[in-house]
Amino acid sequence: MVLDCESALQRLEDYATRRGLAELRIARDEFHALTGEFSEGESWFETRMTMFLDWFLLDRVDSSGATINERYLAAHSAQLRREELAQHRWLNVTLRSAFRIAKLGGNRLLLRDIIGGGLWSARWTLPTLGLLKNDIIDLRLVRDTQGIVAGRGAVLHPREAHEAIEKIVSRAAMARMPRQKITDHLDKMKLKLDRYANVKIRHVYQYPDDAFM
Repeated sequence: MVLDCESALQRLEDYATRRGLAELRIARDEFHALTGEFSEGESWFETRMTMFLDWFLLDRVDSSGATINERYLAAHSAQLRREELAQHRWLNVTLRSAFRIAKLGGNRLLLRDIIGGGLWSARWTLPTLGLLKNDIIDLRLVRDTQGIVAGRGAVLHPREAHEAIEKIVSRAAMARMPRQKITDHLDKMKLKLDRYANVKIRHVYQYPDDAFM
């Protein structure tokens, strides 16, 4: 299913690459450092690439002190139709975090933010991933004309890692670690687990300062 914001994200991607791909390559190296390296041919490449593009367009602050979406709005808001302008403004206030599924039914999820708190009802447009109640999933929530929707990429953590995740999040909250850094670390651990399938979960899901992989 195509999200309402897809056209806005495509405009941002075209805008960001208009002057070449140098900035994109630098940003990808930064994202690899934050959430783990991935490459073509891996089964998780498409999901991780989508997550990278969303981060690149919506979260990454460049040398000007702004995100690509903020730069685009500053330069082109006068040329946008009202609905297009609304899409870009909504993309300035997305929420990327780790969520526990409190309830699911049809194409809707009730999500509890385990890092920052809060309960969100969101439409689900991605493949099901075999989601169940109480699963922990990293994703981005976006607003559109129909309300809140789960974004284009999601990372589902194994149930065996839940206890470790809760301890990591609790310790990170005590240390006042930013939400984005916590989410990056959780994404990085899941990628390590995907790559090193024979490694025990307890050796992968560790607090950043304790991680040795």
